[in-house]
Amino acid sequence: MKYFTVAVILATLSVQAASALKCMQGIEVVQKNSKETAQKEEKLPEITECGALTAVASTALLFTVKPSTISFPSGDYKCYHLKYDEKNNDASTIIKGCIYKSLDVCDGKFSTDGVKEAFCSQCNEDGCNSGGRFGFDLKLLGLTLAAVVAYLLK
Repeated sequence: MKYFTVAVILATLSVQAASALKCMQGIEVVQKNSKETAQKEEKLPEITECGALTAVASTALLFTVKPSTISFPSGDYKCYHLKYDEKNNDASTIIKGCIYKSLDVCDGKFSTDGVKEAFCSQCNEDGCNSGGRFGFDLKLLGLTLAAVVAYLLK
């Protein structure tokens, strides 16, 4: 019976480990002269699970700023974090989201008449496009719990 219990726990942890990628998604406008943050069109970035809808929404948002990034969709996803400065005022805009893995957001810094890219990153771990990794890794906690339960069931 104890082997069955340990097997169920390990199977549950495996399903959790195979869950979809989660990224921060949204727009944030930061004024350089003040520490205030303003909203722009969408709500402030929040954690979302990657899927076709979130990838299409992020790609459309990204296309308005950096049209050269459009490519064919793929089945895998990644997170991105793009910051650009607006030349005509003292504001920086930060766009975060989930996009198709085939899309290359950081293919070179861009600059137009109105905006200039300041920072860009792409990654493929849960929450990797946030300001700081939030919370603790649930997979590590789950594996530790499984080891403790297995030890106690010995």
